[in-house]
Amino acid sequence: MSTTKLMKVSYYDIKAEVRLECYTDIVVTERDGKISYIVAIRLGGYPESVKGMADAIFGGGSVTVEVNGETYTFSSRVKQYHKEYGHNGLYAEAVLRIKDEEQRQIDSGDNNNDKNSDGGNSKEPPANAPRKCYIFCGMGDEEQLFEEIDKKTSVPLIPEFQEYMLTELQHREILKPLQVISIHEKFDAWILHMSSEEKNIISVVDDGLHYGKISIPGATGVEFPAVYGVTQYLNEFGVQIAERIKGQFNPLFDPATETLSNEVLAVNEYIMANAGYSLYNVQLAVVETLKRRLALGKVGLCIAECGSGKTKIGISALHAYQQRFQFRKFADISNGQSVGVVEQQPKYFNIVLCPSHMAKKWVREIEETLSNTFAVIVTSITEINEAYKAYEGDNKTCYIIITKEKARDGYMRRPVAVWSKRRKRFICPTCYEEIEMDLIDCGSKYRVPADPFFFRKETKQNHKCANKDCDSLLWAALVPEQQSEWIKVSDYGFVHRRLTHLYFKCVEKKPKIYDAIQAIADNPDGHFPNVGAYRRFPLSTYIKRHMKGKIDGLIIDELHVRPDRA
Repeated sequence: MSTTKLMKVSYYDIKAEVRLECYTDIVVTERDGKISYIVAIRLGGYPESVKGMADAIFGGGSVTVEVNGETYTFSSRVKQYHKEYGHNGLYAEAVLRIKDEEQRQIDSGDNNNDKNSDGGNSKEPPANAPRKCYIFCGMGDEEQLFEEIDKKTSVPLIPEFQEYMLTELQHREILKPLQVISIHEKFDAWILHMSSEEKNIISVVDDGLHYGKISIPGATGVEFPAVYGVTQYLNEFGVQIAERIKGQFNPLFDPATETLSNEVLAVNEYIMANAGYSLYNVQLAVVETLKRRLALGKVGLCIAECGSGKTKIGISALHAYQQRFQFRKFADISNGQSVGVVEQQPKYFNIVLCPSHMAKKWVREIEETLSNTFAVIVTSITEINEAYKAYEGDNKTCYIIITKEKARDGYMRRPVAVWSKRRKRFICPTCYEEIEMDLIDCGSKYRVPADPFFFRKETKQNHKCANKDCDSLLWAALVPEQQSEWIKVSDYGFVHRRLTHLYFKCVEKKPKIYDAIQAIADNPDGHFPNVGAYRRFPLSTYIKRHMKGKIDGLIIDELHVRPDRA
């Protein structure tokens, strides 16, 4: 943030003898009696000053701001702000914006005499107490202002109410403008006061309907019920909502009115004959639904709790879907006449991707559930090729089971981020831009320069350069004999050989890791072998490049568990 034409912000703590100064270009304030409180402020300057000033305001400190030669004192509300940080070269920027007062639902068990978590004796606000919300919108943009009010209140509003509501809310001083001091950007800020259970907003709408100033299309004599939260809304209109959902939702399979397909019944009969038990009716209904889903869109999801039988449901549905063309008619080519119907059971080559501890279970479940099928666990490219060769030489369907760990298990990688001695920052080796990471402080997330711990292990956050014009990888192949700024230390991860002093406090209770880092600190220019480094072609990449058109079906177990690396 440039310091030209900006307003100086000052903070002074007499007891701690701390003085801070930085700059601002936006200040939004709320007048409460004789005191002006900060609603929002954007700070700029050197990182240490900006961070200190933001913490001071967040903690309830008062600051002075020089505006057009005049000095004003603004107070702040303790720990009631969202904080966001950012960097622009040598300078930092912080934005503080006050939070809306939270709405509390009715709870007969509330005890307003309970102490606060800090040990104080102040009472909590009663349920559905009056609360304040803050709104920011474009200057003079009444449409956006009305939309923001609609988001804040639970009272249903329609666009036809806009002109009346904005006028009446301001007339009753429910909606009040705030003071906005802005050098560059032009916008409006408002405060919306809502009484207990939002009765003042409901009253404005009811009065407008009663006196004919507003109306609901197609309705007469309507008054809004006292609904001020989701729970009350569902209690009031739950039956109507349920009926509407029921009328709009058409299930793919209704077990009450439809019968199971022959393919699903055949799978269940095989399970009964081979394993001695049958699938539950609910499981069979899901199998039939998934089969129909696959027929419609080639993809389906089965979401259920552990122990619900998702494994059997998944393989049964895929098998039933693939066997739906079991009967085919062949013609006598010599005379063009049909020679009858011949039963031919087709075969397929399918893949199951699952966690490593589930691999053997998938083999057991597949061979127990599906007829004319075999399954095998594969851990290498050679085993994939052998399984496909066996599939080609047999008349059975084949399932290859690949663990997620083996599917993405390729060569070991190391960070390539460079430590700049001059800038005291990690930079991208391609574009030389500073590398930043997310930091969460008091519930607020902001960007700060990346520290060496950011590169201990490869993640989605540190995988690529954040500069959109660069987007280069920040990790490269780790060759056993190659040396770099980064050294692999056991399972702990990568350590920067020039910044070892930062790690000791974190690993002081781990003697082996501590000793390994100490060895690097004692000889930062030494040769440290990359134990366990290897190069391996990932199975997922091989399948993608060399098995196009050969895969008929894919089942992914625990789809919600994704790898850290993008």
